[in-house]
Amino acid sequence: MSTNAPLPPNFRAPTWATGEFRRSILLFVMGFAVIGWLVFDVAPKFSQKPVRAQKVQGPDAYVPQAAAPGEARSVRYEGVLEKVKDGTSIDDQDESYKYLIRTLARMEPAQLSKDAKSVEYAYFSKLTPELRGQTAKILAMYLQSNPIRVDGAPGGVNFIHRTYLMDLSGNEGYVVDLLEPPGEMESRTLVGMDAVFLKLGMYESKRGSVQAPLFVGRSLHVVKERVASDPVSQLSGTMLAVVGAAAMLVILALTSFMFRKGPKRPAPPQGPALSLESLKS
Repeated sequence: MSTNAPLPPNFRAPTWATGEFRRSILLFVMGFAVIGWLVFDVAPKFSQKPVRAQKVQGPDAYVPQAAAPGEARSVRYEGVLEKVKDGTSIDDQDESYKYLIRTLARMEPAQLSKDAKSVEYAYFSKLTPELRGQTAKILAMYLQSNPIRVDGAPGGVNFIHRTYLMDLSGNEGYVVDLLEPPGEMESRTLVGMDAVFLKLGMYESKRGSVQAPLFVGRSLHVVKERVASDPVSQLSGTMLAVVGAAAMLVILALTSFMFRKGPKRPAPPQGPALSLESLKS
């Protein structure tokens, strides 16, 4: 025999004690969890910027060595570049400069690429004579390019395209005279090329006199920047909205299922109806 006192027929449990209230709390918790995931985990990944490619030391990395006293340096381009003077203007079109343009105009691009080595930027100022005439692989950010007429059209080249580049560190720069126009591109586009180091040249900028390594090359190409590989970062804004809406629909469907399948309160027992006459008897 149960010791629990029967509840009054019109008894109604407080809201916090009902199953509907508990299911509503569960719904709100699940909804806030989804919103928190979208705001704190997914959304920040859309603000991540592409990661610029970084120079790495590979099998083609070149570390120049200073020539020992009495040791002859290797001579490139028939020794013509040995006459070049560092610290002179990049606008000087001496015989060595024209010789290099004429040679590259006749050289196959595959040969230029075959001779190219990756060289750290600092070596061009530290070991300038040892690197003169060395073909270098350059990876930098494009700034601007201007066509300049070449006197005498060496190798049939009437114009070179003086291209200014910024090192990936953002602190140093290159000047590359290209035989082919680089084409239209935005400033700070990541580009790569193979070019022959000629000298440390001087030019005037808004900040005054600037010294930078001067190269001569054939052409450049755009390097595609590496983007974070996280699959969430590849989603578009529309796709993110679709994912969020789908998650909320799943939560609503689960909640509706719980409401349908939840235990029902048994109806109070119905006894025979009592009349006034039966109560008097």
